[in-house]
Amino acid sequence: MARDETARELEDDRQIDRRSYLKLAGASAATLAAAGTVNGAEYDTITVAPGDTKTISLGDGERFENKLIDMTADGASAHITTSGSNWVVRNVGFKGTHPGGHYLMTPGVSDASGTGLVENVYMGDGQVARSGSGGIWVNANLPHRGTITFRNVHIAGMIDNGLYGSGPGAQGYGGNLDVESSYFKANTISNVRLNGKKRPCTVTNTVIDASGNKPCGHGCSSPGSTTTRAVWSWYGETHLRNCDVVGSFATTKGGSVTKTNTRTGDAADLTPPKGVPMSAKAAASGGNAGSTSSGNRAQVKQAATAKKQGLPNVVSIASTDATDSATYDLSVSGKLQKSTDRNATKDADDERDGASASGSVAGGTDSYRFGGVVTELNVDGAATVYLNGEQVSPGDVGLPNTIVVDGSNDDDASTYAFDVSGDVVKSDDLGSVNAFDTVEGKRVTGRVIDGRDGYRFSGHLTRIAVDGDATLRLGKDSL
Repeated sequence: MARDETARELEDDRQIDRRSYLKLAGASAATLAAAGTVNGAEYDTITVAPGDTKTISLGDGERFENKLIDMTADGASAHITTSGSNWVVRNVGFKGTHPGGHYLMTPGVSDASGTGLVENVYMGDGQVARSGSGGIWVNANLPHRGTITFRNVHIAGMIDNGLYGSGPGAQGYGGNLDVESSYFKANTISNVRLNGKKRPCTVTNTVIDASGNKPCGHGCSSPGSTTTRAVWSWYGETHLRNCDVVGSFATTKGGSVTKTNTRTGDAADLTPPKGVPMSAKAAASGGNAGSTSSGNRAQVKQAATAKKQGLPNVVSIASTDATDSATYDLSVSGKLQKSTDRNATKDADDERDGASASGSVAGGTDSYRFGGVVTELNVDGAATVYLNGEQVSPGDVGLPNTIVVDGSNDDDASTYAFDVSGDVVKSDDLGSVNAFDTVEGKRVTGRVIDGRDGYRFSGHLTRIAVDGDATLRLGKDSL
């Protein structure tokens, strides 16, 4: 089994940060070429000399964008490292085979509430077989405490993991990462390796093909082995949503893998997701140089099918304690259907009546696909709620607030209008439903004559006006 290393020795290379790397010129080992222009998109080329490794360092709020790093010289390579929070690495292409010996990127976010973004990055030219380290290692030594989003990333042919994100959990930290619309191919040991120590990691609209990888030499317990995993989850949950995967799923030290609308094996469509850069130049130019994927048909079809059925959303109620049941009541504003998303089961004690459902979980998961919004969710007991793959607090789900415009004691018409900061739907259990009442986004208008109109909403009232003698009744935290 490959070891989950908690420390990585990185070479003491000269540093190129956002403020200083532009000064490189002439006899410098890494040279900055004139900006390339492709279809109107400009990018800079950083050329690394033979045998050299250059490190680009980013801190709080810094950005590194539209760069092509030319590593085609013998033994040339590069290393991007980050610290602090709210940094961005975008439109960066690594051109040339990685010689190994270090990771191409070691990002981290120091602040537990901070974020980092790695977007439109190409690491698809592979790595020398049996060399050490690989594509990306999330910095457990910083340590990484926040959240990093990897979007439109292409990592292929790396030896010691493609995206290696489990390290922070080994040191007890909950720093995690989310992967969106990315492509992983033939990375040894693992393609996507995640840390769910304190909160789940998500992988959405992503293609992972573990086949065709090269043998490892360093960083694995059996040099020469081509053993790899498509997804390797450590310390907590990794959730896949609308993904296509060829390869194995592995879990270690409390890790788990759950799936929603994810195709595996022969059913998987291995076309890279739309917008993923297929070359270093395409990444550096922001996709304007062509050579980006036209899109994964299976993922597009799944999204279209869910929309057509009127069931684009998923809510899951999960329990890890088989000895203690948690009960729930759920209502939505649109269609509602029991599902097996997030490895859920369909049980006889779960009841559905139109747009409402109730049931219990004990060491398992109940999931429902639905349209519209959750209007009410009550959970009694120890259970975790996920909405569209994201863990949420039951108290934050649904439309907990109510407003009733009451004109039942008045034969004259009263008109009204109000705005809310969240979602809002008309409620037939609170009042009538008729053509004079409209809901457009966050704004509601209507009238009452000898009757009541009622609405459920989230957030707060931001504006309200009533013309007439109707009275208002507000429920919960409406203001």
